[in-house]
Amino acid sequence: MGMAWEKAVEDGDAPAYFRLARILRDRIIGGELRPGDRLDPEVELCERFNLSRMTVRRAIALLVEEGMLRRERGRGTFVVGPRTDGGVFLIPDFQEEMRNRGVSASVRLLKAVLVEAGKTPAARLGIEEGERAIYLERVLEGAGEPLAFDRKYLLYDPSLPLLEAELGQGTTADLFSRCPALMPVRAELSLSATVLGPREAEVLASRKGAPAFCMEQLVWTANDRRVAWGWMIYRGDRFVFRSLSRSR
Repeated sequence: MGMAWEKAVEDGDAPAYFRLARILRDRIIGGELRPGDRLDPEVELCERFNLSRMTVRRAIALLVEEGMLRRERGRGTFVVGPRTDGGVFLIPDFQEEMRNRGVSASVRLLKAVLVEAGKTPAARLGIEEGERAIYLERVLEGAGEPLAFDRKYLLYDPSLPLLEAELGQGTTADLFSRCPALMPVRAELSLSATVLGPREAEVLASRKGAPAFCMEQLVWTANDRRVAWGWMIYRGDRFVFRSLSRSR
C-alpha cells in the first residue's frame, strides 16, 4: 500500500500538496484512517513521500479547512468524527452527475466574448476594474434536456489563448485543458436557493419563478491566482444535493 501512495503523489500535473491531500482524503473516506486516529507526524510524511515540510503542512492545512482533520497543540493532527447537526454538501461536476444517472451529458456554448470586467467580476478575479476578461454563457444538458445555466468570467491572458473548442467543454478544468499554467487546483463554492428569472427560464425550458439552486464558484490555480468566477443555475426540479457530515 505504501508504494501506491508514493507513486500517486508523483503522478499528475497538480501541485504535490494537492496530490498528497487527495491521497490522505481518500484514506479517510475509505476508512483506512478512522475518526480519532492520529495522522503520521509531518516528518514521517516528508520522508515517505519525499516532500518538503512546507508541502506537507499545506496539504494538512487544506484538509483541516475541509473539516476532515483537526490540529491539537502539543498532540498532533487527528481525523475528525461525524456530526449529525450539519455537514458538507457534495456537489459533483455535471458530467459525473449525468454518468451516475446513466444519461449522456453535453454542453452548448451560447456566448463567449471579451469584455471589460465590471466592479464585481474584477474584485472576484483580483484584477483591476476595466481590465479584459472572458465572459461565457453555456447550457449543460442531460439526455438533450437543459438542466443548468452556466455563466462565468475567466481570467484573460493574451499569451494563453482559449479556443472555442475548449470553451465548449464541460468542467472548469476542461476549459483550461490546453493551458497548464491556468489549470485549477481548488475552488470555493457556495450554494443557495433561488428562482428562475425570465432569461434563465427561457434557457432552461422552464417557467419564470420556478425553484432553482444557485452555485457560485471561485477557482484558483496552483500559485493562488484566481482564474474563474461565476455561477451555475440548476433546475430545482431536477437536482438534489446530498451532505457528508463530519465533526469540526
